[in-house]
Amino acid sequence: MRNIITMLLVVPAVLCLSTTAWAQQSGALGAWQNPDIGFVYDLKFDMHNAEVDENGNQIWKTRGFHISSAELNVGADLDPYARIDFNAMFSHEGAEIHELYVTGHSLPLSLKARAGQYLASFGRWNQFHSHSMPFASEPRILHEYFGGHLMSTGLELSWLAPTDHYIEVYGSVFNGLEGHTHDTDPASSSAAYGPGNPPPGCHFHDGELHCPDDPETAHLYNLMQDDPHGPVPPGTNKGFADLAWLGRLQTSLEMGLDWSIDLGTSVVYQENWRYSQRFDGTTYSKTTMGVDVTVFWNPVEMNLFRGMDFGVEYMRNRQQDEVQDDDYWVKRSYVRDGAFTWARYRLNRTWDFGAYFEDFAISEGNERRQRVGGFLTWNVSHYQRIRLEYVHDDRGLYSDGVDQVILQFDGVIGYHTHGRRR
Repeated sequence: MRNIITMLLVVPAVLCLSTTAWAQQSGALGAWQNPDIGFVYDLKFDMHNAEVDENGNQIWKTRGFHISSAELNVGADLDPYARIDFNAMFSHEGAEIHELYVTGHSLPLSLKARAGQYLASFGRWNQFHSHSMPFASEPRILHEYFGGHLMSTGLELSWLAPTDHYIEVYGSVFNGLEGHTHDTDPASSSAAYGPGNPPPGCHFHDGELHCPDDPETAHLYNLMQDDPHGPVPPGTNKGFADLAWLGRLQTSLEMGLDWSIDLGTSVVYQENWRYSQRFDGTTYSKTTMGVDVTVFWNPVEMNLFRGMDFGVEYMRNRQQDEVQDDDYWVKRSYVRDGAFTWARYRLNRTWDFGAYFEDFAISEGNERRQRVGGFLTWNVSHYQRIRLEYVHDDRGLYSDGVDQVILQFDGVIGYHTHGRRR
């Protein structure tokens, strides 16, 4: 009995002393007891000319003030081997879990694992929260091919090559290719084609657009219409072919003291991206690949005051769909691509400015969309900034171009980081 009592007293004491010794060596006890907590507030106000008056002239209106997002971040080390991070997003649509994942950062063989819900390691800008981008509006190429930022719920494994030169390889598996966004374009009524406004030489019949002189126009328009019996995502019970698989390779090149380049290539594939509701056992796949190049100029003698980054992200999307050809429904593959390019110059601690341009084909059809914008940012302090942005959106055949002016305010309280991002 005495031995049992002694063990009950000694073992907890040893564990406590071991934990205290580890905490003193690693400095992690404070973080363990007091998690990193931060809050981000993103407010936007916009004006646009997407509306038209009775004479068909575009007029300027506003969607008013819009809380794009408010994020609560909580994170801490669980023990010497893992860390957990939580990000909750609040908006006018309600509250939701944006990210929640555990990271195992002390695995053998230079491996690191991440499990939970997180922004997928695809390309460059997909890994940034919207408020941490240097511009006010998200790249629309992500919206076109993913429906927003590619959000994954699954498992990711990364490997840091044991070389003097930085090389990192990512592999992940998650539930499916689904996007997440709270950033939307102004709804347009400016010359948007519909049943009451057919394109020249066309007419509507039984909800379908018919263009005798240009059948391709009718085909592309009909593709844009919602199909209540169209393919649907996999259900709750998934096979391995229903899951999405992603791979990424990234590296950096040092070009002297002031210049560096980040390079990356990504690919994501889902074999059973959609299931047909018309034909049992028929599925449709989706593959998206990307290449991103980012160039940085950070002069050592004035690193905190001046700098520049510019680059391009190219994406190529192949997806299968179910479309009507004459009186038959057929499986058809669409291969579309596009690119987003940007440049930003940091004049000093207070001011930075830049521009971006993107050109991409819509995921269905042959139309291309182009957006060009410029932005000016006043960094009031490290914790708050005000940004003014102008963007012209050329929406292609089915709508006139739209001009938009966005005023954005970001405020940060406490801790906030998104890992290895620059």
